[in-house]
Order: sequence, then structure tokens, then C-alpha cells
Amino acid sequence: MGYKTYLVMYFGTKGFGASEIASRLEKIGFQTQFGPFDFVFEWKKEPSKTEVLSLGDKIAETLKDSGAVFNLDTHD
Repeated sequence: MGYKTYLVMYFGTKGFGASEIASRLEKIGFQTQFGPFDFVFEWKKEPSKTEVLSLGDKIAETLKDSGAVFNLDTHD
């Protein structure tokens, strides 16, 4: 089992719809899933703090003006 970053999305009523947000996240490497987390990103190796924060920055840029808020949880 490798390291994964789990993503929980909180959707707003203004901005992108849920399907648009999912599409954008899938384009940057996330997989949609069901359960306590909405999306998962699987790392090929143990990520550094900088890599996890860079992924967070990439998500923020991808979802800019979407009205969505997110939470990251990275562990093995």
C-alpha cells in the first residue's frame, strides 16, 4: 500500500457544478471514489511535505473561481 492523498470537497452554490469539478480533478490525476473521501491521488513514492503542498496549490489553481472548498488528508 502506497501513500495517497484523499480529498474531500465542499461544493458552493455559485461557480462550477460537481461534474465539472470532478472532471477538472481527474485531469490532474485524482480518481473519483465513494465513501468518506470524494477523490484520491495515489503517489508513486512517499511524498515530501513540499510535494503535498504543491499538489494543494495545483488543486487550488484548478478549482479557482469554482466556489468549492477542499480538505486534504495524506497518509499511507
